[in-house]
Amino acid sequence: MKRRSVYAAVIGGGAAGMMCALRAAENNIGQRIVILEKADRVGKKLLVTGNGRCNLSHLGAGADSYHGEGSKELINILFSKYNPDAVLHCFNRIGLLTTADSEGRVYPRSNLAASVLDVLRMRLKDHDVDTVCGADIREIRKVRGGFEVIAQDEIITAEKLIVAVGGKADYAGRESGASVINDFGLAAVKPTPSLSPVKVEGDLLRSLKGIRASASVSLIHNGEVVKSERGEVQFTDGALSGICIFNLSRYANRHSGCEIAISLLPEMSDDEVFDELSRRIKLNRGGILSDIFVGLFHKNIGLALIKTAGLKPSASCSDISTEELKTLSKHINNWRFKTVPRHDFKNAQVTAGGVRLSEINHHTFETKRHKGLYIIGEALDIDGDCGGYNLQFAFASGMCAGDHV
Repeated sequence: MKRRSVYAAVIGGGAAGMMCALRAAENNIGQRIVILEKADRVGKKLLVTGNGRCNLSHLGAGADSYHGEGSKELINILFSKYNPDAVLHCFNRIGLLTTADSEGRVYPRSNLAASVLDVLRMRLKDHDVDTVCGADIREIRKVRGGFEVIAQDEIITAEKLIVAVGGKADYAGRESGASVINDFGLAAVKPTPSLSPVKVEGDLLRSLKGIRASASVSLIHNGEVVKSERGEVQFTDGALSGICIFNLSRYANRHSGCEIAISLLPEMSDDEVFDELSRRIKLNRGGILSDIFVGLFHKNIGLALIKTAGLKPSASCSDISTEELKTLSKHINNWRFKTVPRHDFKNAQVTAGGVRLSEINHHTFETKRHKGLYIIGEALDIDGDCGGYNLQFAFASGMCAGDHV
């Protein structure tokens, strides 16, 4: 088995790992740095982010956009230096021009995710960073003067070791940096999917598959509103989707007994909704109940609401009582769906959970127990909302660790 020594080894060639390797190379001219990536090429996940456009940051990123025990403190410290402006300045310096939309989401000016990956790969090549793809990591262990990384065909000795395996990465059949957690005794939170569709109960969803609706949504647990969002809800077979739903998924996937309440007319009070339905009943006095939703909602949403209220779509408008109309109007702004915790990561954009933030120095990302060992990016128990926040953290944590390595 071959042996070689390097100054720093980065396990994981995603956003955080590549940025860390680049900054480390820029700060340690002449030192050998290697990226070990399990996939057949680095940065594959970058290519599919932002629907192929790569939403690489958010101008409004701050502590309130992140989750995980201790995340607020870590983000406040990290963003005091490596905020969105700093990340974008770094990308501009290495050759990527960016633009922000009206919501503050940042994309490459080319609108191509490949542009982000290409400039990173080019600059890594300029600094002679060695990239090893298809790297099957068998074991990581502490040795005198550094660390040994044992792969399938070589042993790499590194003075500094940076773990950037991302969320739910499967190295040697283990999850989310579990080899480091197990071998070095780092405390961790069990990984769960986040920024994913939320599974819900109910047969009505089959008739709503593919339909979208603007709404306000709230996650409710034990009678309390946990989190509320506003945006476009996408109905799928067996699940609710859309950015506003994604931002509820972290909690919904971890807890049983939750409900999602959908408000289809959030700008109206309950009384105003009732008045609007009463007006529509009069307009359609000679028609059937399902007619009152024409011009208001998608036909199938109207049918589903009527059935949820226990009424018949074919009922004559003239036969609908005031109490029945009140029941129907209440469902419009409080349409409840019981959630089912999701444990698979198939449709999740990020992972909640990972190495506890209390295990690392918040100013450097070096672990407190093992000098020279750094944990960055999604391998940590921190995850952000949808909209560029997770890549902002990945790049920022990579910059910080790379500068201190």
